[in-house]
Amino acid sequence: MAIYSDFDSELEMQQDGDIQRDLEEEAIRNSLINIINTRQGSRRMLPEFAINLMDLLFEPMDDTTAYEIGNRVFGAIERWDDRIIVEDLNIHQDYDKGEYDITLDFRLKSSRRVETVNFILKQG
Repeated sequence: MAIYSDFDSELEMQQDGDIQRDLEEEAIRNSLINIINTRQGSRRMLPEFAINLMDLLFEPMDDTTAYEIGNRVFGAIERWDDRIIVEDLNIHQDYDKGEYDITLDFRLKSSRRVETVNFILKQG
């Protein structure tokens, strides 16, 4: 029996016409994607949800900005999804593409298995 479930992020349909559900780690992965990709203030009933990263994407691409992005990501996950433990958070600056590649290793509090999710934040 699944503890965590969520709508499939691609909104794929099951054979019975209902929307596919993601379970356990995949449901948590959806939550993390929502936390990081949602622009803070865009949810009318919960305007403080997510992270304000847009202002950092216009700052110089350097270690200081990458560090602040990491702090905000970690803080938002700690605030909005208490089902996981962040094992590792790496941010790589790709100067040629003008983007930050974020790799987040996490595990469910009820598990020892480490999962990974990747995000890309683009400047401009």
